[in-house]
Amino acid sequence: MNELLERGPEILPGTWEYDWFASVVAKTAEYAGRPSHWNGKLYEQPGPISGLYDSDGSMTISREHILDPARPGYIEGHSLSHEERDAAGAATRMAVFRARASLSGLGDDTGPGASPIGSLEDIALENALADRFTGTYAGRIAESLTDQDLSVDSFPAFPAYTTATDRLMYSLSRPTGLGPDELRDLLESTDRSQRFNAIADRVIDTQLGDRVPEAHRDQLRQDLTGPLRRGLSGLTMTECSRLTHQGSKLTWGHDAAELTETEFDLNLEDIKAHYDSWHAKHPGVEPPALPDSLRETFLDREEGIRQIWADRGWPAQQPVAGREEAYYEGLRQQIYPSERDQEIAQLQQFLWSHTAPGKHTSTESGANAGERDNVRPITSTRKSQRGVE
Repeated sequence: MNELLERGPEILPGTWEYDWFASVVAKTAEYAGRPSHWNGKLYEQPGPISGLYDSDGSMTISREHILDPARPGYIEGHSLSHEERDAAGAATRMAVFRARASLSGLGDDTGPGASPIGSLEDIALENALADRFTGTYAGRIAESLTDQDLSVDSFPAFPAYTTATDRLMYSLSRPTGLGPDELRDLLESTDRSQRFNAIADRVIDTQLGDRVPEAHRDQLRQDLTGPLRRGLSGLTMTECSRLTHQGSKLTWGHDAAELTETEFDLNLEDIKAHYDSWHAKHPGVEPPALPDSLRETFLDREEGIRQIWADRGWPAQQPVAGREEAYYEGLRQQIYPSERDQEIAQLQQFLWSHTAPGKHTSTESGANAGERDNVRPITSTRKSQRGVE
């Protein structure tokens, strides 16, 4: 069995481990202003990751990477060594990240336009939101639970995802009519499966109002969420790369958000022009759907953005529709001149295995699937001595 799906022994209420982590969850929910979906069941998590939040509401937590290193930092009067202080701070940060995962509702990912739980865009956005929350509040949560001065790192654990999402919160504030923090709050309080649709609905209502027939909404959601989904999911290769420096990942995140903003804004302008023109010429008459010529414009724009990605150093993440399997199978036949080329090929094959038709997980097992992709190997360049977040 995959060790990521295995559960170790149950951690029972009344033990230090259970009570400490329950306090972390409670403080996390308090700072977030939202309740946790944790059902109170806690188990040990084997392997090199910090823990999982399961769709049934239970959680796992690593004894090796969180509980054991955290404990010295929460013993009253204990004199911490430098190593213990750093270890307890890192463990607290990972515990807050895990607790924050329990605040997100999964929602129904089978409806029109829903994001499959465990899809690349879902993982990217969820990790980014959790990462920013953890960087902001983990230190405060540690201070509220211990008198020890712990070293809690605030640098993003997912620099590409988090940087891109931070910038998009600002660029989307204009079309949504919400401030960056208000938009972030909207997404945090929305089920994971509906977060991209929530952005699109807010933009449609704010920018177009009652000019759009309800029958058109699903298609317009796709036209507006498409750039956002691709912009965030397209960072997966960068975020997963072990050969890309953390600072470079920040840059990639910034650039991806810039390209995403451009594609989103142009699509929105074209959509508004279609409805504005129709209502100016035919007031009171229901407008037609977007013409096929505009659909072709959107596709051309998407391909142009993919090519920019490729020109900047990463290949387009997805090949031509209908030719995916032949393309990725062909990667195995190539000879790669450098370690980076080999890594790119391996990541492409990994992404194909997770995005091919029928590869998405169901809602029932989606939490596990999402969190499996929300981990870094223990040999990662970041915090290589600790479990991954």
